[in-house]
Amino acid sequence: MYLYKIIKIIAVAGLFLLATACSQEPAVIHYGSDECAHCKMMITDEQFASQIVTDKGKAIKFDAIECMAVYQRENADELQGAIRYVSDYNQPGNWIKAGEAQFVKSEVINSPMGESLLAFPSEKEAREHVAEKSGALLKWAEVSQIER
Repeated sequence: MYLYKIIKIIAVAGLFLLATACSQEPAVIHYGSDECAHCKMMITDEQFASQIVTDKGKAIKFDAIECMAVYQRENADELQGAIRYVSDYNQPGNWIKAGEAQFVKSEVINSPMGESLLAFPSEKEAREHVAEKSGALLKWAEVSQIER
């Protein structure tokens, strides 16, 4: 009976480890030490950070949304099943799936790589930003085609 309980605990722990090992949740970015996978610059500003998490749970980090877009295009075959995340411009550290985000190409805010792409969790927040500071609304389909 005692041996049966130990085997059961080990089996449950193994399943838990297996389930968490391939998590596609966003990873922690170490600002000031992590490097952008595309441009190789240090990631320093969490308002513009982005990342791709592969289906195996590997996080590929970027200092700007446009870097992620170009990397995604150049490595599309390897990134099947990956999830793209962008940082919420108004609440840095909150991650939004890129396909669900509303983007603004700002005319007055400078991003690390110059495209000045900002991500918001809703169209309402993006429109409020544009009303205050100007810019153009974009969806991920448009952002993903930006050349850099």
